[in-house]
Amino acid sequence: MAEQKRGSGRRILQSGAWLFLPKTTSAVLSLIYLAVSTQSLGAAEFGKFMLIFSFAQTISSFTSFQTWQILIRYGTTLVHTKSDQKLAELTWFCLILDIIGALLAFLVAMVGAWALAYNQGWSDSEAIAVVGFTTLLVLSARSTPTGLLRINDRFGDAAIPDMLVPIIRLIGTGILVLTQPTAWGFLAVWLLSEMVPTIWVWGNVLRRLKLPLRLSTMPTLRGFQDSFPGITKFALWSNAGSSFKLTSQQVVAVVVGFSVGAAAAGFFRLGYQLGQVFARVGDAISMAIFTEYARVAHTVDAKDASNLLSRMIKVSGVAAVLVLAIVGFAGKPALIWIFGAEFVAAYPLVLILGTATAIQFATLGLEPALLTAGKAGRVMLCSLAGAIVVVLMMIWLMPIYAEVGAAFAMLGAAVVNAALLVISYRQKIVAPKTADAA
Repeated sequence: MAEQKRGSGRRILQSGAWLFLPKTTSAVLSLIYLAVSTQSLGAAEFGKFMLIFSFAQTISSFTSFQTWQILIRYGTTLVHTKSDQKLAELTWFCLILDIIGALLAFLVAMVGAWALAYNQGWSDSEAIAVVGFTTLLVLSARSTPTGLLRINDRFGDAAIPDMLVPIIRLIGTGILVLTQPTAWGFLAVWLLSEMVPTIWVWGNVLRRLKLPLRLSTMPTLRGFQDSFPGITKFALWSNAGSSFKLTSQQVVAVVVGFSVGAAAAGFFRLGYQLGQVFARVGDAISMAIFTEYARVAHTVDAKDASNLLSRMIKVSGVAAVLVLAIVGFAGKPALIWIFGAEFVAAYPLVLILGTATAIQFATLGLEPALLTAGKAGRVMLCSLAGAIVVVLMMIWLMPIYAEVGAAFAMLGAAVVNAALLVISYRQKIVAPKTADAA
């Protein structure tokens, strides 16, 4: 058992290192290209750029299935037992979900883009461009191939596409600055930064994993349900949970743009992006925990998995305090130095949203534990509660405090979501084990 604990900790460190590297690279480079884009575009044009990008991300979050969660939940054992045929069937299921998500995104964007264009006074051609941008962004999702690489312990291969994203954005930003920077130019660069890594990672998956992804391996519905009991329910619940969580985070900037204006949406998005510099590190740790927790829970012992998670929660709690301290002390000077005095109005947003990030950081291990235990429905309810809090607090606070009120709404949602995850973990995982031990 001691050897197992050391092995799990070592694997989390190794996996986390591969995930941490692109996340850190992305965080550092994002500060550079955000600084260049804000100073090149100005507050109004930068706000337009961020409003359109937030709109596309909102729809992507709402329509995209988190297929990497499905692969880790149901594919970890298949890799362990070398069941390539079953893994190919599971992969086909995830690909079908990806296509369904893209079609849904197109339909939703068709309606939303014209409403956004009308609200902001944009032309019909710009509305059509928003629809195309949104659909291509959804098709550029790397959830399925990334999940396949992670369950095969190829975290290094999975990390490279994430590292390509900020590098392409940085190079593209430099080219735009030397030519003629516009909001649409930056959007084209951002889209290219998602599409190129997606093409690369799929090529890597097909070349290295050699899954039998032939049409003959496409599963039938009845046989698939027998092989993977509860997978449809898990897919729907996990998608709903992620949709409520991610959409509530992205849609706020769009609502700010609709009600206050594109420039305010730009300020809000800038504050959110700076808070996410630290959240990306948390994402790396969370993904590493999810993969290793699933492996231990399915192939070793549930008690070992619980002990593993307990240690990681303590570490993430300390890290959350450090994140909050850095945001509080360095946020305002960094904002002025990097982006200029014109964007100092975003500092309250950085402070509030940074606090929300720290709260999410402190509880980042609980959601993977619940998902691994098959409690995707409970995760969805926690995310739904957070989304409801966002809506109610925005209705209450935005008329008074505008974009700052929207930031407080996201902080309130983070507190509620974290509290409910703690309660759910105690009820669904800790309490049953205690009862069994008694």
